[in-house]
Amino acid sequence: MRIPRPYTLQSQFLAGLTVAAIVIGALFAAGFYFQMQSVLEKEVREKAELIFFQVESVQNYVRKTLRPRMYQEMPDKFVIEAMSSSFISRSIMEGTPESAGHLLYRRVAVDARNPDFEAREKERELMQFFTEHPSIQVWQGRLMIGGTDHFVMARPVRFESSCMYCHGDPETAPPELIAKYGFRGFGREEGSVGGLDFVGLPISAQTGMVQQKVMTYLIIFSLTAILFFLATHLIFKRVVVNNVRVLTRMLRGQVRDDKGHELLRDVQSRDELGEMIDGVEMLGQHISESRHKLEEYAATLEDKVRARTAELARETGERKADVDLFVKLLRSLHRSQTRQQLWRRALPLIAGRFGLARSAYVCTYSSQNFHVWPQGAPRPEMPDNWINLLTESRLLVTGSEAVIPVESTEGNTEGLLFLTRAPGEVFRDDEHELLRALGRLLGIAAEYLGALDNIVRHSEKLQSIFEGISDPLLLMDDQGSAIVTNEAARKLTRELSEGLRDDGNVIPLLCANQGGDGSCDIRLTAAKGVFEAREVRLSGGRVFVLGLHPVAGGGGNRVVVHVREVTAERQMLDQVTQSEKMATVGKLAAGLAHEINNPLGVILCYSELLKKSADDGQKEDLEVISRHTRQAREVLKNLLNFARPKIATDKNTDIGATMDAVARVFSVQAEKRGASIMASAADDVPTVRIDPQMVEHVVTNLMLNALDALPPQYGLITARTDYDPDGDDVVLTVEDNGTGIPEDHLPHIFEPFFTTKEAGKGTGLGLTVIYGFLQDMGGRVEVANRPEGGARFVVRFPVTPTPRAERNEDHATC
Repeated sequence: MRIPRPYTLQSQFLAGLTVAAIVIGALFAAGFYFQMQSVLEKEVREKAELIFFQVESVQNYVRKTLRPRMYQEMPDKFVIEAMSSSFISRSIMEGTPESAGHLLYRRVAVDARNPDFEAREKERELMQFFTEHPSIQVWQGRLMIGGTDHFVMARPVRFESSCMYCHGDPETAPPELIAKYGFRGFGREEGSVGGLDFVGLPISAQTGMVQQKVMTYLIIFSLTAILFFLATHLIFKRVVVNNVRVLTRMLRGQVRDDKGHELLRDVQSRDELGEMIDGVEMLGQHISESRHKLEEYAATLEDKVRARTAELARETGERKADVDLFVKLLRSLHRSQTRQQLWRRALPLIAGRFGLARSAYVCTYSSQNFHVWPQGAPRPEMPDNWINLLTESRLLVTGSEAVIPVESTEGNTEGLLFLTRAPGEVFRDDEHELLRALGRLLGIAAEYLGALDNIVRHSEKLQSIFEGISDPLLLMDDQGSAIVTNEAARKLTRELSEGLRDDGNVIPLLCANQGGDGSCDIRLTAAKGVFEAREVRLSGGRVFVLGLHPVAGGGGNRVVVHVREVTAERQMLDQVTQSEKMATVGKLAAGLAHEINNPLGVILCYSELLKKSADDGQKEDLEVISRHTRQAREVLKNLLNFARPKIATDKNTDIGATMDAVARVFSVQAEKRGASIMASAADDVPTVRIDPQMVEHVVTNLMLNALDALPPQYGLITARTDYDPDGDDVVLTVEDNGTGIPEDHLPHIFEPFFTTKEAGKGTGLGLTVIYGFLQDMGGRVEVANRPEGGARFVVRFPVTPTPRAERNEDHATC
């Protein structure tokens, strides 16, 4: 179907008015519809919130008032109808009157005690949504329930500590609850989302009412628009159409040629406004004047075209030269490193562009500093008002000379640019703006070079200071990424990564096993903006202290990390502390052993004498006394060995042979436990001047401890002897694949009477005696956990021992 195009003014006006009415009516209808929908949703939302408020009020009353009161009145009973907040809230909402409408309220849960309140698929999705988004407390939206559009509001039910009595451990739950519902609904965790309060209000009827109102509005609007169009048609015909006919008659009277008739037909076929009536006469006059001008221009057209073409060519050449000058100046800026180089390159370019006889620049910061072209020309004389030119940023042009202020972007004038043309050649007015732009460009370039020079100098100083610091130093952002690192940090990174990395970001290598996100909480420190220190211990025993210094930056918070290794300091402090403990306990042990040894000897002597005259029953009691007395003397013997170890000897002992002999003795016991012992010794191990019994004592204690730590099956103890030429030590290493030693026990492993064994299975003095003995001879013992599991003891025997002076010891005998 072809729609005819409206050519008349009246038809076009009515068509436009119709389109406008349709658009306005549609917009008003849409706005009215959305406004009604907004009011409807607001009313439904407020109603749902009121229901939630009512339910919450009932539940709070049950939890805070009714339930505690019931516990006071009936402490041994649990009345569900009066003490369960869920039961009471459901019962109240089920009794909602019919006048409230088809209200949908559900309090559901997963694995609910009452299967009627088991969560459905959509309710489970909402519970999962609240679990994944704990900060969101209410969800609201529209859902289709039972084929009816509902406005739904839901909120999670989180288990509090008071809920655990009925939903936690079934052993502590009220028996009435178990008798009614069985064991469903238990095992909940405090703070978890265990249920959902679900309120739904049907809005299909209200939506239909909104649509009906909108349709009513459209019908009324349409009828009103039809009446308005009829009235507009009559008024437009009388006011506009008549004026167009008058205009047409006037144009006919002025038409004298074919073009006039064509203009008349064009006016009659197009829509025009009433104001054109007054402009018709002006149109006729303009046509007449144009005819006379065309006749005049025809005679001088060729000369004017030639002059205008020459002027345009000149302007085009000047603009091209201007662009070329600015490009060359920018290239000179790129190649220049200092302001002197910039002016030496720029002045000849400026002189070439403007055809100058001389160009010069005078820096007003220093009256002796100037640059001139051609070289060797004298310094230009400063004008009398040169200070005003600087402060006001004003251009001074006098005939063939121009003085241009050179200013930066901030309005700071650095100097004056002097341009001098040959006599008789002057600067035109249209060149003034170009000269000002040239001054600003040169000022910005000079300022840029000065700032760049300062930045380079400061950067070099900071880099030399940063690299000169002997400790590792890093600048990191709040995401844990290294921005700048010094050589010490890169060296430590290569050392800890065994040459795999060289980026200087040592934080992941130090903090990988320290918990958290593996960055020693650098992000948290950057956010707080407070200095913090961290101590990091690596698996190999090395200790580092990290100083975290937050720095506020334009690109976000940053942290300067200072790393300092304190392994030697910590080892020295531990050795001093352990030595002080050993000295104190040694003095105590020596005196205590001496005082107790003699009474124990007397007890043992008399118990042996009484056995000879006692009957069988008494002999068993005396044997218990003797056994415990000998056990006490064994403890005293260890105390004496700990307090007064004897190391002075003239024997040269083969540590490897002694270790191998002890290993063979314990191999039988190890095989019974399903374990094995592997002993090996290097060929170049020298002998040590030491009592072989003390070596046997050391190896025996280490073997016993390793056997106790082995797993039930496939246990393995490895013992080996090596020689360390750097320290001139014989190194005995005993390792096992057991459970290892807890990290919090490692600092106390050599303390007297410290043991993790059961009562009666260890005195806690074995490792203490070894530690004291090796200290007296100038050796040492070290312990650490193996990365693959188990413990490792390293004993170092100096080839040339430095024993203390021996002291006499008294032994009590019977």
